[in-house]
Amino acid sequence: MSSNIHDDNIAPGTVRLIDPDGELNVKHSEGQGDIVLVPTPSEDPEDPLNWSKKRKLLHTSCMVMYTVMIVFPSAAVYSVAKPISTSTGISITTINRGTGVMFLLYGWSTVLWQAVALQYGKRPVYLISAAASVVVMAVAPMCRSSGTYLAIRILQGFFGGPVESLCEISMTDIWFAHERPLYIALYGVSLGASGKLAPVFSAFINSGMGWEWTLWWCAIGIGIAFVFCLLLMEETNYDRRTTQSLSSSSQAIHEGAGELELCGTGKTTAKNGVQVSDSPLPTDKKSSEDQHPSDVVAAELGHIAYPRKTYWQKLSVIDKKRPNRMLDIMWAPFKFFTFPVVVWAGFMYGLQGLVYPGILNATASVIYTNSYYHFSSDAVGFAYFAAVVGMVLGSLWVTLAGPWLVIRLARRRGGISEPEDILWLFLASAVVVPFALILWGVGSQHHVHWFGLVFAQAILAISSTLCLSTAIQYATSAYRDLSGELITTIILIRNTLSFAINYGINPWIDAMGTRNTFITAAMIAFVLNSTMFVVIRFGRRLREHSARRYWTYVEKARAKGLGH
Repeated sequence: MSSNIHDDNIAPGTVRLIDPDGELNVKHSEGQGDIVLVPTPSEDPEDPLNWSKKRKLLHTSCMVMYTVMIVFPSAAVYSVAKPISTSTGISITTINRGTGVMFLLYGWSTVLWQAVALQYGKRPVYLISAAASVVVMAVAPMCRSSGTYLAIRILQGFFGGPVESLCEISMTDIWFAHERPLYIALYGVSLGASGKLAPVFSAFINSGMGWEWTLWWCAIGIGIAFVFCLLLMEETNYDRRTTQSLSSSSQAIHEGAGELELCGTGKTTAKNGVQVSDSPLPTDKKSSEDQHPSDVVAAELGHIAYPRKTYWQKLSVIDKKRPNRMLDIMWAPFKFFTFPVVVWAGFMYGLQGLVYPGILNATASVIYTNSYYHFSSDAVGFAYFAAVVGMVLGSLWVTLAGPWLVIRLARRRGGISEPEDILWLFLASAVVVPFALILWGVGSQHHVHWFGLVFAQAILAISSTLCLSTAIQYATSAYRDLSGELITTIILIRNTLSFAINYGINPWIDAMGTRNTFITAAMIAFVLNSTMFVVIRFGRRLREHSARRYWTYVEKARAKGLGH
């Protein structure tokens, strides 16, 4: 890849998403002809970007099934923490700390899982994760001391790690930029729904069968997901060889750009601050050992023919052999700690998705079952259903408004799309999160009607669901060529925050009391959530400052066969 195909002064992530006059030598969406396909797909029909809609939806269903079943047990104990404590003698503090170390391992294990997935294949990683999680959840009810309880939570977090980062990358493997808000939102829904529904179901299971069965049913569910993915999930790793380095068919575009000049010389040209590579579209020629002549179909570019996979080839658990690059992949996420945009996205993901709900969840079982509210375990489960309603509302907003907002703002800007556009969906969080925390913490101390607490859970779930999609979409849009690495960075930040809050919430409440703890948390939430306005205003400038380092990393990654 030639270093002269990109301009270090152009912000990564700024792309031409709309081509209203069809002037650009790029591929366009079949459904909406003026939308540019980002990233540019190859001519190979087995390129995941070229899969049929049905094939993509089938793979997406595998991601949803895996996500729901792996995440479900992580939240199953929220509504049965007190019964577990009563039965085993394990303190509520230890149970909360177990949740913390589980999420810590969910995050930090991604450093290993991401490297294994990109080196040897995503499909085998998903299958290993599910198979091991079945065993962990089957054994979990037998762990009745503090030490064994913490140990099983560590194993649960380690083997469940792929759900935190790999699923987002699998989605970006198959969907184009203008489609991603919808399908990443769908992933967010499955992630949020399982976390919100788990306490509801576990409360009822505990009431009828005992708390042990809340975990055994989780093992059964993961087993079903394992079989589903074994039979239907395909590998999405694809080494897309391309002569173009810029997003949107090698175009990095300054805002307010004028008309494009395409010279037909195969060189990069620029006009009015717009840079375009008019090199021919990539041919992605496969090596002879990858060819299966009996399966070759009519997908040709010049004299190049591409094979089609049989059903059994699609189910192979061994991806093609690659030069060893494990250490490079494991080190890559730490580079993104120097990119402010990625770090901010990680903090927002962690705060909205785990920290604020974690503060509430750590106190829910105790507050609902105290002498004033006196909820049964079934009633606690019903209360958590409010979070499910909030999750549905939040996900509908992201799913419907996300793609519309991105495309509308790009059209208003003459076709130019900025990653910061998606952050406007996050607007309400600056207000509703502090309100929810105060309503819960102060309201419970002043014996507000139980519906007030339920309402607080609902609106907090709306915000956390918004962030699941918004933070990921923002970071991967800004630095899409290395999205696999930066997702791991985001998850490391997110889950370290979760560990901290689950480890420290009980001492914090003991020191300040429930009322003052939640007032303090609300003030912190208002300040931190308001930083979205700063990022919307200065995000592009931050991306411009990081451009030289980013494109250097992209060149080095692609030289090793990495990069998205």
